[in-house]
Amino acid sequence: MCFNLRREKPKEKSSFIRRMTTFGRGNPHQPRFAMLDVAFLGTALGGNLRTMVGADGAIDGPLKKACHESVRRHVEQIYDTLRGRDRKLSRGKFLEFLKETQGVVAVEPLELDPPYYTFQEFFYVWLTNEDAWHASRKIRVDENPPTMPISNYFISSSHNTYLEGNQLASKSSAEAYRAVLKSGCRCIEIDVWNGPSTRTPSKSPAPNPDRTHQRHLSSPSITRLTGETIKLAMSGLVSRHSRAASASQPGIVTTEARESRPTLDPRELTERLLRSRSSSRSVCRGEPVVHHHGTMTSTVGFREVCRAIADSAFDEENKLPLIISLEVGADREQQIVMVQIMKEEWKDMLLDKPFDHCDPHRCQPRLDELYGKILIKVKRLDPNLGPLECERGRTLQIDPLRSTKPPICEELAALAIYTHSEHFEDHKSLASQTPSHIFSLSEHSFSTLAQDTHKHRKMLEHNRDFFMRIYPKGTRVDSSNPDPSFHWRRGVQMVAMNWQKTDEGMMLNDAMFADTKGWVLKPASFRSDADVDVEAIPRKTLDLRITVLAGQFLPLAEVRKHNGVGVAGDKKLRPTVKLELHVEKAVKPVDYTRETPPRETDNPDWGHGAAPLEFLNVKDVIEELSFLR
Repeated sequence: MCFNLRREKPKEKSSFIRRMTTFGRGNPHQPRFAMLDVAFLGTALGGNLRTMVGADGAIDGPLKKACHESVRRHVEQIYDTLRGRDRKLSRGKFLEFLKETQGVVAVEPLELDPPYYTFQEFFYVWLTNEDAWHASRKIRVDENPPTMPISNYFISSSHNTYLEGNQLASKSSAEAYRAVLKSGCRCIEIDVWNGPSTRTPSKSPAPNPDRTHQRHLSSPSITRLTGETIKLAMSGLVSRHSRAASASQPGIVTTEARESRPTLDPRELTERLLRSRSSSRSVCRGEPVVHHHGTMTSTVGFREVCRAIADSAFDEENKLPLIISLEVGADREQQIVMVQIMKEEWKDMLLDKPFDHCDPHRCQPRLDELYGKILIKVKRLDPNLGPLECERGRTLQIDPLRSTKPPICEELAALAIYTHSEHFEDHKSLASQTPSHIFSLSEHSFSTLAQDTHKHRKMLEHNRDFFMRIYPKGTRVDSSNPDPSFHWRRGVQMVAMNWQKTDEGMMLNDAMFADTKGWVLKPASFRSDADVDVEAIPRKTLDLRITVLAGQFLPLAEVRKHNGVGVAGDKKLRPTVKLELHVEKAVKPVDYTRETPPRETDNPDWGHGAAPLEFLNVKDVIEELSFLR
């Protein structure tokens, strides 16, 4: 089996995001019959490979050390099969092998000068040609052109990007943004809330001595209550938060505050919330902060996050646009500060006005028109309410007890140009025709929608022309992920993943966006210019056979200490290789996993005649959106 051979130096990554190696997907538009009987080389080769072949053609030095004897035997057998009865492998047969079997588009002439090749020369040329050794070739530019409207692409997306671990009590940091951006993420999320407040001296009257023992929640405590935590406080469930609230944990309601007033009159609480909002002039707030509201996660400054994004959003290799999804819990005063910070830190990168030739009410820009630009995804002003009413948040439509977030101010809403958030009520919302709107649904809500045949069709039609974003359900507190391919096969452009955890979902996300810089053109039948009915999306029947031959130098954990020195793991290691096919699930449950029998040691060898792992007669496969893990 042919795996990727990583020759480049490993890139530096933040300590919290240790990405397992995942392999790029093949080009579905040009099927090839890959010869899957090539042994696995698990060690990256460094230095100049030309120095690794001696004058007599023998493999020497690091190349010899990087190739275990069991692997060498398999490569020799491939060489012998190719040359047949000839003493050496001819140039013609070698070229045919590289192009037809290994999928190499172009072979450099200098590497194929001699008319015949010894085994050492054959192995050297093969190893030094990246396309020849990888199981899948890189996607060409013409296969992923940047000339379509932006809703015609899948976008590598992140959920709660600021977190370094779980969703309840982990650290928030700006480094998390640097890590995901360097790894190719192009849609990130920032949850913004009011920063620590500093109250000016007030002229309130002295406390009434007759009411000394009737303690009430103070106004600052009430302003920190969200609709969810208010319900918890009234039902006596907030006692689970035993820590005191601090500037690093805004939004946490303390047990002391709950016990100071066992019962709260909802009408009184409503009045206090309104009074606290209308008296914001007496509060001098600092800059907004970023954190997961209502949890014990730490905070990080909004400006610090913006600086990290400015440093990492674009480089010489990736100029593709970045979409920032803002979840705003900050009040109007802090929202204005947010706008000032974004303009100061991002400068010309921030798209703060529409293009003259592209009216956001009529069309979407092309991907190549947005190179080097940051797009803001946030709610717009409600057209049914006046600007002043929206800014004050005191309209009859807003219930202070139930509304967990204040309305968006005019200055911030103006930045939602080609990517604005729009509330999803039910399947009737799918009739929206505003080009810039984005519906955000939890994976659970989306799954419910996809189960209804009529709603499923409307969703497919909607997602051809307009954006949809899916985020993990709230019960994934361990930062686990759903299978994103389920959503991609229904046209969803943004499947926000918890990059904090490398699991099955993140491996599939890595595979989808390998070699693409974070934007992948949808298959033709999923795009806005599709000429087929959504129910007639091309599907195929798959027959797949994979033979796993060998592995080498499998990393072993340090399991014991000998004289204070770590010793490699058990010599009785019996590794196996497991394959899992990710395709549209059939009505009846089907097992799409296959596994080799175990072999011994950290250099397992299944033999050249090993039985293949087979996936046969797999129906209704959308080739471009199917994965092998």
